[in-house]
Amino acid sequence: MNPRTAERCAERLLAEPGLQHDEAQAALAATFSVTALDSPSARLDEASLPLFGAAGRELAEQARALADVLTNQLCLCPERRDHRALLIDHALSSRSAHPLQIAVIGHELGRRAGLATFVGAYGGQPWTVVCAEARMALVGPATAAGKPSAADIRRRCPHQVAFTVLRAISRTAPPDAAKRAERLLRSVPVRPC
Repeated sequence: MNPRTAERCAERLLAEPGLQHDEAQAALAATFSVTALDSPSARLDEASLPLFGAAGRELAEQARALADVLTNQLCLCPERRDHRALLIDHALSSRSAHPLQIAVIGHELGRRAGLATFVGAYGGQPWTVVCAEARMALVGPATAAGKPSAADIRRRCPHQVAFTVLRAISRTAPPDAAKRAERLLRSVPVRPC
């Protein structure tokens, strides 16, 4: 698929109301074609297998199991300087991932394994939030101070995450990619909080 066709497909997908995180991130990866990873979704399916059965465990065990897959199986290391670390294909192949991409990958792994997860923001950092009953656990590359309440954590929908990724790419990528990101920003129907 040529870059302009990929961009048009991403424009349509990013405007969809029922957008999922993995769909949005795969569309962005295809648009910017950083690496030749065929299917981020297939890679996420495979990586989630060790988490199957974790949904029946206590919240802390669920969070530890998810953190273990992110750090020991996928070996994801936080990277904030390289704009490519914002793209799921680069993150999965190079193991250098922006903390926001780590949160998305964590959510997608948990979701596939039946864990109640979402992408959230707390203390200015992105997290995979694992939920059980009225409690939550934060999983990510940073350390949280204290125990946040549900009111302290902001959910990040796929449109908000895509907007944040595109905005960062538009500011830090080489000119051609930055221009593509600026065009795609116009198709995202929401803005981050």
